[in-house]
Amino acid sequence: MSDKKIVPGSKLRITINEDETHRIIWRKTVSRRKLTVLAVAALLLLGVVFWFSVAYTPLRSLIPGYPDARSRKAAIENALRIDTLEQAIARWYLYTEDLKRVLEGEPSMGIDSIGRLAARPVSPRAASQDSLLRAEVTAQEQFALSSRKGQAGIDGQHFFTPVKGVLSFPFDRITHPYIDITLPEDSPIKATLDGTVISSNFSEFDGYSIILQHKDNIISVYRHCDRLLCKAGEKVSAGSAIAFLGKMSDHLHFELWYDGEPVDPALYLHF
Repeated sequence: MSDKKIVPGSKLRITINEDETHRIIWRKTVSRRKLTVLAVAALLLLGVVFWFSVAYTPLRSLIPGYPDARSRKAAIENALRIDTLEQAIARWYLYTEDLKRVLEGEPSMGIDSIGRLAARPVSPRAASQDSLLRAEVTAQEQFALSSRKGQAGIDGQHFFTPVKGVLSFPFDRITHPYIDITLPEDSPIKATLDGTVISSNFSEFDGYSIILQHKDNIISVYRHCDRLLCKAGEKVSAGSAIAFLGKMSDHLHFELWYDGEPVDPALYLHF
């Protein structure tokens, strides 16, 4: 038996025959080069069709490990929560920095300084400190330590409710270390304790704000006011009007601090 050599440049014949009669139904003669080109083109076309089917149709969710619509929605919601938490932490930082300056006898931060601080990125050290604070608060909650333990100085005070309204946003030590109280326009805002005005100013960030220093290292803060009735250095009595809420805001932002730490005003006030 002799082997037949393939002559270079020879053509191939592709035929389709009927099985019983061997009648030729379809016949095509092509060169080897053309057949190779057609095969490669067909494979490329098949790959492109497959890629578009996976990239732009729901078929991509069938790939193992590919996130489905529910997972992507959860990831977006978590990203929004993280962004909100970062803004709340930045806002808390601004409040504490402003309060620290006032207590040290320095002027309150202006809107330009606040803008620069808000735009400053969070350093790894600050992020680490925030994580330590969260761990400390969590540990206290696990061991059921009361948030009012060791606060005899503040527990012994009789607080006057600054406004009669509705608590619209409660206190949260980490994300919202103050309360918001919704009340009608032109409502008077009253001092919660006897004290001294240590700051009385205006900023585009908080509107009119007033800060009072009380005995036993207690500080109360009133923000989003429309008119102030007291100046820095004045003495005020508990229950006396110190400001009015006007058209600039529909709620009072109220903070209560004891020994340099924020406390929940709702524990001591009656709305």
